[in-house]
Amino acid sequence: MEATAQHLRQARMEFKTTTGMKDLLSQAAALDGLDLTAFVLGPAIEKARKVLNEHASISLAKQGQAALVQLLQAPSKPTRAMKELMALPDLPSRSSARAPARAPAGAPTRTAAVARPGRT
Repeated sequence: MEATAQHLRQARMEFKTTTGMKDLLSQAAALDGLDLTAFVLGPAIEKARKVLNEHASISLAKQGQAALVQLLQAPSKPTRAMKELMALPDLPSRSSARAPARAPAGAPTRTAAVARPGRT
């Protein structure tokens, strides 16, 4: 439990409320044996997890499932736009984007020092 308390203290959240609402929450938290932060964050975290789980999965009715299976078993032919899109060059991967590009053999190379007007 101690690790969780330390973890919660690393990030700070603040929000405005009325004095009446804060008093109400504080009284309820005390009756539940919790501090105000735990009392407020507990249900908020549960709700956040529920919302994220609901958005992480797709549920289909029987009719939707049947339509999906049919589409997967007999995919349509690619359209002209799809073919044009697939003909585009691939984007560079992160690892190749970090690596410096090498100039072709015999190509002029860039120098580190570049003369700029007005600077010596």
